[in-house]
Amino acid sequence: MSLLRSPTDPRWVAVALSDLDRTVGDHAHCEKKAAATAMKLVADHPTQPRLVRALARLAQEEQQHFLAVLNELEHRGAVLPPDEGDPYAQQLLRLVRSGPGRLLDQLAVCALIEARSCERLALLGAALPPGRLRDLYLRLAQAEACHERLFADLASDHAGEAEARSRLGALAEAEAQIVAALPLLPRIH
Repeated sequence: MSLLRSPTDPRWVAVALSDLDRTVGDHAHCEKKAAATAMKLVADHPTQPRLVRALARLAQEEQQHFLAVLNELEHRGAVLPPDEGDPYAQQLLRLVRSGPGRLLDQLAVCALIEARSCERLALLGAALPPGRLRDLYLRLAQAEACHERLFADLASDHAGEAEARSRLGALAEAEAQIVAALPLLPRIH
């Protein structure tokens, strides 16, 4: 079950499809950043073996997703565009506390980003005509659902289920407000 408190505006699918190369390019950057984020968490918490092992595997998987999306860009005759940044993720990361709650918040924010990515990749996949891009997006949506669960589980392992659930809930409410305030653009977030 998704952590999200609000669905994506249904108009987003048409916007994403209207400039599919831009959407796919943005998605490639999302996968790249997901791999980098996982490795940064590994570097910051080397003494936590379960977290290190899980996030090292995740980084490897995200890197494979990045390459798969790059292949689709090439197949479409497009190149990786410049990274325009991700205002959605930037706003969520501003909610991360410093001090003892920092790791819990980082894991919770990652869970929410993966949840939103899962939802949007599934919406996009369902809207695409049958073929390789549709298959890729539906497959990647399933992977994002697993990543959402992984981060939620790591948050619970770190802080205890009750505290993790409470913080995830509070951040999920904030995430819904962030999504509602952002313009609909041909990008994943």
